[in-house]
Amino acid sequence: MRAARLARSTDVVSYEVRKSAIDVIAENAWWLAALLVLVGCLYTVAEESRTRWLPFLFIYLVALLCRTAVCERVVLFRGLGVQLESTNCLAARSRMFLEENDIESVLINEAVTTSDVYYYLCFTVQGSKDMAVGFPTCKPGVEFIAELYKEAKRFFPSKF
Repeated sequence: MRAARLARSTDVVSYEVRKSAIDVIAENAWWLAALLVLVGCLYTVAEESRTRWLPFLFIYLVALLCRTAVCERVVLFRGLGVQLESTNCLAARSRMFLEENDIESVLINEAVTTSDVYYYLCFTVQGSKDMAVGFPTCKPGVEFIAELYKEAKRFFPSKF
């Protein structure tokens, strides 16, 4: 996984996390194993029924690639707000813009799972009970999150 800060100008700063191919495979190991089991099962059935299942396996693989984010980005715009971007394996992008007036606060939260502890950056939004998460599937290090937090603090001083 590669994390970087990209300064586009004095008023626009982008923080980006890109996953390597190994990270994508590790994230989807169970789904890929299930696909291999299905392919193995297909070779035990008759050839004419095997061809009926191939489109479903292709759809399964495409759905798997669509749900896997390979690049996530948080772009800070001074005086405007924050844009959260995500790009999947098939290069489809999703973007969400949070206006500065709608952001109540910027937080660093800690998530605890059964086997891991990691930190993530989130934005609380007025009128919403949900938080907008900066890097929902990538888990950059706490130093990177802290650097982004400090930069957001400089861009939006009233939100802290």
